Amino acid sequence: MVREALESLLFDQSTNEAIREALPEWGITFFELFTHLGDGAALIIFATLLYWFGAESRRQRRVLVIAIGIGALAISAGMKGIFVRPRPDLADGYGGYSFPSAHALGSAAFYGSLAVVADTGTRAQRYFLAGTVILLIAFSRIVIGVHYVGDVLVGVIVGLLFVAILLRDSTPEPGFVFILAGVIALVALLLGSTEFTTMTTGASLGATVAWYTIADASSNPRGASILFLAYLCLPLIIALRTATSVLGTPDLGSAQWTLEIVGYAIATGLILAVPVIAEQLNDWPPVEWLQGRLPFTGRTIDPEKLQRTQTDD
Repeated sequence: MVREALESLLFDQSTNEAIREALPEWGITFFELFTHLGDGAALIIFATLLYWFGAESRRQRRVLVIAIGIGALAISAGMKGIFVRPRPDLADGYGGYSFPSAHALGSAAFYGSLAVVADTGTRAQRYFLAGTVILLIAFSRIVIGVHYVGDVLVGVIVGLLFVAILLRDSTPEPGFVFILAGVIALVALLLGSTEFTTMTTGASLGATVAWYTIADASSNPRGASILFLAYLCLPLIIALRTATSVLGTPDLGSAQWTLEIVGYAIATGLILAVPVIAEQLNDWPPVEWLQGRLPFTGRTIDPEKLQRTQTDD
């Protein structure tokens, strides 16, 4: 009786339809746009930019956000591949599985961990802002019809629990979290999941190797140096993601499966190594020219320079 009641409340398409019909057209449009703040690509870009252009003194805290993000992806992809629950009928043509919501879980992990490790504003302000963004993203998945209420509820709970367990008492060593993400990906693979297993396995492996290689290295790149190196690496990352999307899910142990793992390992390792490698470009004339024209002080954006640039424009 209780189970049936929960099923009808949390996993009933009519709930989605009722919520959508209760909103005005502009509200639906708002949520259709806002949901992209929880896209995997958006979260990866946000985390990467924070890591690359943040102060060197807080590098370990920022790389933790990346590590937790990879772990959250391993959890959501693993659960999707194990439960293989279809999406609501409203999501016709929308690929992947429904349970849990990767947007909800990933957003809870990313914005939640960022609120914990950041030092901007007060803790209460950061938690309130992160909580608002997480809830809006989760609700947007119901509004646009690609998830049931239960999908996003479980996603948010699991994502926040993952952050709470890792960051409750102290700041863990990032390498440990990368290894944990790899273990989660491996367990999901052993339990039969094929959802993004090459990505999660490769990313956790590459990140672990890269982090333990550069953890003790001090890096002082210019912001322009990072931009130049990122520009050179970007085509490789785009080519990898495009190839995996076109080729589809590989068979376990196949050449494609192995190459995808290696590719994601290299790509993730490069992302972590960019600040260290970019320092070698600091004295390159094009970098010096660009650095003088962008609002950077070292590798961080200088608010005063940014304001002067906007005033000059």
